[in-house]
Amino acid sequence: MRFSKEFFKESHELVLAKPKYKKTDIYKDLKCPIYNYLLALQSEASQITAARVLQAVARRMGRQSVYEIRWEKFNATALNTLISTLKNQDNLSPKTISLYVSIVKQVIEHTYLLGYMSALQRDAIKMIKANTGSRTKEYTLLDRNGVEGFLSDVAESGSDNISKLRDLAIFSILTRCGLRRQEVVNLKVNDVGIAALRVIGKGNKQRNVALHPVVLEAINNWLAVYNYTDNNSPLFVSILKGGHLQNKALSADAIFKLCAKYKSPPPHSLRRSYATNLYQNGVKIKNISKMLGHNQIATTELYLRVGDDEVFKDVMDKLL
Repeated sequence: MRFSKEFFKESHELVLAKPKYKKTDIYKDLKCPIYNYLLALQSEASQITAARVLQAVARRMGRQSVYEIRWEKFNATALNTLISTLKNQDNLSPKTISLYVSIVKQVIEHTYLLGYMSALQRDAIKMIKANTGSRTKEYTLLDRNGVEGFLSDVAESGSDNISKLRDLAIFSILTRCGLRRQEVVNLKVNDVGIAALRVIGKGNKQRNVALHPVVLEAINNWLAVYNYTDNNSPLFVSILKGGHLQNKALSADAIFKLCAKYKSPPPHSLRRSYATNLYQNGVKIKNISKMLGHNQIATTELYLRVGDDEVFKDVMDKLL
């Protein structure tokens, strides 16, 4: 997300159109409800997610930019139309639709607080519920053998040695520490300990994640070829063609691209794989929850995939 020095507003009415879509920069202006909403978010990761959702909302309303939406004119009808579009035209999960609606409502709240909207108009929008139902999303998970096989493939890949060592360290952390992709790119060299990784997670909360010796070895192999300037340097940096290292931390999007390069499940599925493998090997859910940085065990339970065979066996063994 980039903050530009100037803010612009379009005067188009809130009507549907089909222009060619383009990326929207976020403009810095204290009179803008979008900027005020993003500014209130605690983490950069949350700001980036919200900005992307708002751009997706603009596209689904036929707009090139979030700044072409007249938020002061936005009303209950507009939100209901958006929800209908999300349900009927896109194969979005109920959770995703709820996220879209929640973020729109937050922008509306800031529009009201800035004096651009009446309380009656704001309250009418707040009363609308997405009513999206529920759906079980399928994730591609790697079991223990799958993780070992995948990491072996990375180690034996045709990438140059420096890229290979970096990527192996990254995927070792994703599969055997369960970090979020943003947490991985935020790691500093001095976050690596002998027995644990120091991780700054959502809400700027710090936790220590158990560091297996195999993962530590992969990290140390990478550090042996990474000429970092000091211990506060990013743990993972970009690599140019020819193996030249940039003094620039990887982006979260770069982690997605690495998953595509090595044909692995996406980062969050690797995080779920980590949790499921721990659970299937007898680790208590409360300990898994602590490693994942979840505030509630109920959130961790959603990460765990338990097969029907295991459930049925457990029920039948204890039925009588």
